[in-house]
Amino acid sequence: MLITPRWSWSHLRVLSDTLQIAVLPICVAGLLGLAGCSPTLNWRSVALGESSVTLPCKPDRGERIVVLGSSSVKMEMVGCEADGALFAISRVRLPEGFAPELMQAQWQSSTLQQMGAQPDVALTSRLGGTKSLPVKVIIVQGQRVDGRPLQANLAWVAVGSDLVHLAVYADRLTHEQTEPFFDGILSQ
Repeated sequence: MLITPRWSWSHLRVLSDTLQIAVLPICVAGLLGLAGCSPTLNWRSVALGESSVTLPCKPDRGERIVVLGSSSVKMEMVGCEADGALFAISRVRLPEGFAPELMQAQWQSSTLQQMGAQPDVALTSRLGGTKSLPVKVIIVQGQRVDGRPLQANLAWVAVGSDLVHLAVYADRLTHEQTEPFFDGILSQ
């Protein structure tokens, strides 16, 4: 006995066309959703000295000897550019017997002088989640080397025997750029 299918090729073709029409928008929406999963700011944790810092992009690393006050110290830096902003973290080991407040004041003065800026606002931020460290975030308006305006949010914090400087520079900074960055330093 031969069983004949109830569906003919024309029925299957109509079903196939209907599925394509119904599934195509779902597939397109899924692909657009995947594109949305590639945010401009892709935050990640990066080790730096005794700290773990959060950056929104894959960082470059560097180091150099700098003079802060009367001391020459090795400065380690990590940073990257994303969403029109430069995110930078620098770390120095405090010289024996050197007060972190003094080095921070010298470092801050040098940074502001290079930008031709005065602090506009000092905000209090909490860094480090459950290991919260109070720190002032200084918001400044300055200039780039070529004279164009530059906005920066700057902070310094002592972590163990390190002094860490956090900075975000851009033409115009947003809350989405600065909040995760300044809230992302964790003591290890």
